Amino acid sequence: MGITSNDFFEYLYSVIFSPKAFFEKKDIQISIRLAIALIISIAAINSLSAGIINRTIYHWTFILSFIWQIIISIFWWFMSALFFEYIAKIFDRNGNLNKLLFLSAFVPVPYIFFTPLNLLKNMFEIGYMIASISEMFIFIWIIWLYALVLKSVYNITNARAIMMIFIPFISTILATYWAVYFINKIWYIFTI
Repeated sequence: MGITSNDFFEYLYSVIFSPKAFFEKKDIQISIRLAIALIISIAAINSLSAGIINRTIYHWTFILSFIWQIIISIFWWFMSALFFEYIAKIFDRNGNLNKLLFLSAFVPVPYIFFTPLNLLKNMFEIGYMIASISEMFIFIWIIWLYALVLKSVYNITNARAIMMIFIPFISTILATYWAVYFINKIWYIFTI
């Protein structure tokens, strides 16, 4: 027996109101099809709401951006799961890619709150400030949810899960800085 619609809505409710309990469940049923459907649904909701708010929904470029948003969302979801699985294997942490894919599909659920925040941004200046601050908290919430997923799948501490998320970003920034510095020095040598 697969996941019923009651289970699905219970999962969504748990992700929003008790995510720690949801991600620490041991007897969770895994469905990759449900995960893909959830990623597509969240991308579609965000794309449609942005098109409606910006009044571009009837323009032909909206259809292309809508399809592109769905493709990119699925690609990003799958590649991030593969990346974390690879990092975990480097540190001899055995995980379950299917469980990681399933649980990480629930991480972008807070993105559905961006629609009312975008409406609030268009109202007044104070609405723009409130919406911008709320979006920052939603991004922190999403990072925390991903840390809970990594903690659950790889049985690691919160600190290690957060490090696993931020080390790629920090190393990318440092590598970019080093590359720019190196190119700048080479340029200086050849211009003398």
